[in-house]
Amino acid sequence: MSEIDWATELKKIEREYDGLPPEPTPAELTRRRAAERREQEKLRDSALKLGAWGRAMLIICLACAINFWPYFRSCGVGLFAYVAAEGMVVLSGLWLVVWTWYGRMVRTHMFAMAMVLWGLGLIAAEALPRIGYAKPDPAIPPGWFCPAPPGTSLLGRLIPE
Repeated sequence: MSEIDWATELKKIEREYDGLPPEPTPAELTRRRAAERREQEKLRDSALKLGAWGRAMLIICLACAINFWPYFRSCGVGLFAYVAAEGMVVLSGLWLVVWTWYGRMVRTHMFAMAMVLWGLGLIAAEALPRIGYAKPDPAIPPGWFCPAPPGTSLLGRLIPE
């Protein structure tokens, strides 16, 4: 008996007759798949880097803009809004930390950690004098709520006039 597989030989003849190249060998298929996988990884890495730096620019804008806070922030609702905005610097920094950890971006990860520390420093600068750790002026201690004239409601103490 002959060892020729006529079904595969017929497929080869049909491909040649149709003008198609011969079927690739398993080694060629492996090389082609590896090249496609490398190309997909390059595209994924570039998308991750673009996304990380886009997030980083948003955090930089927020961290810089917080220094120009235009509203009342020494006590009351204005202080709580300011601390919440500082908290957003921390949360957005943590968002970038997770993103850069996933993408294995070392420099951007260090930058994200610096932004988290910056936000924590901003919050500490507001909270520490009010909890008694750092007192800038012992005669007038800073407080969370604004002092209210006698006879005003709780809302009058939260919102300065």
